[in-house]
Amino acid sequence: MRLSLALALLAALPFAAHAEEERSWSGTAEFGLAIASGNADSETINGKFAFLREEDRWFYGINASALRAESDDQLSANRYEAGLKLGYDFTRRAYLFGTLRHESDDFASYEYQSIASLGVGYRLIDRRATSLLAEIGPGARRFQPIDALVGTPPVLTAFDAETDAIVRGSLTLKHRLSPTTRIANEVLVETGSGSTFIQNDLSLRVRMSERLALKAGYELRHTTEVPVGIEKTDTLFTTNLVVGF
Repeated sequence: MRLSLALALLAALPFAAHAEEERSWSGTAEFGLAIASGNADSETINGKFAFLREEDRWFYGINASALRAESDDQLSANRYEAGLKLGYDFTRRAYLFGTLRHESDDFASYEYQSIASLGVGYRLIDRRATSLLAEIGPGARRFQPIDALVGTPPVLTAFDAETDAIVRGSLTLKHRLSPTTRIANEVLVETGSGSTFIQNDLSLRVRMSERLALKAGYELRHTTEVPVGIEKTDTLFTTNLVVGF
């Protein structure tokens, strides 16, 4: 099947050398840094990158993000994530897609998790100022649980990596409030027999020039099943400088 073959070659596609005029690409890079010193020292760094290329009915992209925070020389956040996506428009509103996502988080209920999924998407709203996309499809998740205390008395126990089948769904809303201001919200749900992962990203972007913008973002991540001592919900507020290209 053509979609399956294209998904396997996804990592190489963005770097293929083509020059046809009908192809288009876009991307953004953003960076935020907060440093405090005095009675308490803290340092937080976060960055994101996203790239999208379109050619005829095909589109594909790559994204990556990193978060690292220290407080009084103690690491309090350390998360890295990367993703790939390939899609094919079979009508103006409907499309097929395949995604790969991998993340590593030192403070979550897992050391890492990798997700691969296929599915169908539909543009519920497709206007110049507003867009609303919905996606759903099956997938597989491979994750490495962190060591946890088990038994009485409790003993620190290491667990093997696990694989389960999931259903992936997402809903993405983008709206232009003014010529220079845009708001966006994306909800991602990955649910399987082991647990359900929910992520919500809300952002407000204000353009300062053709290439530069300021962005405020609020991210919520929730995992339904976690070991004792691990919070189910993480939140993150960021203010970043965004460069478009």
